Amino acid sequence: MNIELIEKTGYAEIIYLSIYVFGGIVLALLARLLTSRLKARLRGQDKIGVGAKLLDGVDGALPLWIMFSGLYFGITEIYADSLYDQGQPGRYISTIESLYVVSSICIAVYALIRIQGHFITWLSSKVGRDTDQAKVVNSLAPLASQILRLLILVMGFLIILDQLGISIAPLVAGLGIGGLAVALALQGILTNFFAGLTVMTDGTIRVGDYIELDGGVLGLVEMIGWRTTRIRLLSDNMLVIPNNKLADNIATNYSHPRGEMSVYVQVGVSYFSNLEHVEEVTIEVANQVLDKVEGGVKGFEPSVWYTEFADSNINFWVVLRSHDYISSWKVKHMFVKELFDRYDKEGIEISFPANNIFLRNTDS
Repeated sequence: MNIELIEKTGYAEIIYLSIYVFGGIVLALLARLLTSRLKARLRGQDKIGVGAKLLDGVDGALPLWIMFSGLYFGITEIYADSLYDQGQPGRYISTIESLYVVSSICIAVYALIRIQGHFITWLSSKVGRDTDQAKVVNSLAPLASQILRLLILVMGFLIILDQLGISIAPLVAGLGIGGLAVALALQGILTNFFAGLTVMTDGTIRVGDYIELDGGVLGLVEMIGWRTTRIRLLSDNMLVIPNNKLADNIATNYSHPRGEMSVYVQVGVSYFSNLEHVEEVTIEVANQVLDKVEGGVKGFEPSVWYTEFADSNINFWVVLRSHDYISSWKVKHMFVKELFDRYDKEGIEISFPANNIFLRNTDS
């Protein structure tokens, strides 16, 4: 009876199509609800957590595909008489089917891009933060994500062309020839790209490391990109260096193989000093500084090494220990201050450059 009333309104096709569309929206909302509950369950049960991350990639694409499907099936079912002529496809059905296929491929590409992004994020979070492996993975993750996104887009584009009946064989051949020409034209950029890959996979320079280059450049590695590496200098300025220059440079990594490092301070005392007493006082001050200063390695045994008879002083090195490069500045700063005050109290003289002139009396 209700169907007869719908038929009598004269808007039966529009009403039926609205029912299909509304049904698609309802199913899309149900799919979104189910994936949300499934993600919550997986996060509670799956210790690895990869299942929930994969669902994060499809929870937006799946409802969208369901709504498109509802619209597509509604049009093909309700308007079947106009779209098909005696069982044969009419002139509009192929266009509608092509639009549906292209839309489905676009949604699949969108889902795959989201899945790879969530997967790489999950992988980066699982390797830890302070390990060597974590630093390599965190350096490679943005570049790997960009490459995978580009490959997915290219593959999706080629599949769409194939579904539209456009031969992709000439395009693939053209891409091969064009790729060679582009490679020659972009030789510098590609050199930096592969140099960046080499730096990241080699693991000797990683994001978060303090490095010093051959020219005296010193700073924190903030990003290793596909073309350049960004180093934040101690002056808080940003140095941008091409990857091929970094790969060919001689660099000192103050964070590798571990963050702890020795701190060397050169000191000199006068020739009138008792060297045993100087050594005892210096080591005592060094122990106090390491225990007091944040960043000093507590429990490390400082050492004193006399090195030379200089013009004005007997010079020696004091060896301390800090947790990282920045802390070494704090340790050295506090040690110089404390040692100066203690030498002053102990009567230990630090001579400055001077010349002593002795006059010989020749009258006697």
